[in-house]
Amino acid sequence: MNRIHRNSWLIALPAVIFNTSEIFPAKPYTIEGAVKNSATGKYIENAYIYIISGEEEALSNNKGAFTISTWQELPVILSIEHPVYNKKKIRVTDASQYQLIKLDPKQ
Repeated sequence: MNRIHRNSWLIALPAVIFNTSEIFPAKPYTIEGAVKNSATGKYIENAYIYIISGEEEALSNNKGAFTISTWQELPVILSIEHPVYNKKKIRVTDASQYQLIKLDPKQ
């Protein structure tokens, strides 16, 4: 009466192939930090911060602070840009570590 079909194993195959827990972390990483002027120590507003290999991005607020959430595995590379400062890239290996980024003014 209980007859198993020859191709019944195909039903379980998508669960093996599409196990996303091996591709993405269980929850997104949140990277927090601030951007400062390396010469004056003042916080930089409207610095553009983004993860190079993804679409995650943020702007620093009037206190230089920013937050980015990502599903990408660490490490990630952050790129920081502002029209009056030199562009900078940093490697983030620990999302729990606060990122204090100092930008050099353009000459």
